[in-house]
Amino acid sequence: MNKMLRSCLLGLVLALLVVSVAAAQENFVKGGVAGVSGLHGRPPVLPPWRIFSNCGQACTSYNSGSGYYVSGTAIQGGPGQTLAMGFSSPTTLPFRKAMAPNTVYTANGGATSGKISAYLLNGTASGGPTTLLATLHQHGVIPDYPSIIVAQYTSAKAVTFQKGVTYFFCQTEPVADVQMLWMLSNSDVTSPFWFQDSDSCTATGLTWLNATGAVAGAAFEIQHN
Repeated sequence: MNKMLRSCLLGLVLALLVVSVAAAQENFVKGGVAGVSGLHGRPPVLPPWRIFSNCGQACTSYNSGSGYYVSGTAIQGGPGQTLAMGFSSPTTLPFRKAMAPNTVYTANGGATSGKISAYLLNGTASGGPTTLLATLHQHGVIPDYPSIIVAQYTSAKAVTFQKGVTYFFCQTEPVADVQMLWMLSNSDVTSPFWFQDSDSCTATGLTWLNATGAVAGAAFEIQHN
């Protein structure tokens, strides 16, 4: 734990908060973003229906003991924390769904049920998220930790990804007294990863902070038709 704290990436105004349930439910990041080493590896070969995955086939491989807070504004730990994970498509492809391992977390005083607001955003790897591309709809009921569901998120609007363009999958919590976890990837420290504590993916004037390369990314998969 102390080693991770000593490895904090300095210069960030906000702290990216993550809960490590296996370590007495402590926040191991305070005042910066903790560095994570030893997670680099060759990217997996994806089957035809996947645009991106850092969590195995159908997102079945992820860190089930640690997750990033996705928090409402009234929560004690990480209020308003919102996360966005970047990806790009190898060719022009239509969006089918996003998948991510999520769970309701109550140790910081949150309610025992709730939904996540999720979006696809435009953006760049170096500049972070910018504008709304599509609002996503959550499928399935997200359970309380330690139960985790790989929730599916779809769009009523037709979305086509352009080759080589960076997009973001964003999660935020619209209910003040609800806190979720977005579980960590076991392998990904290179995908664009941005965050802020303004409790929105889409509001104007958001100031996003770049955590790319400093911590393991949140686990997710993007599929096409």
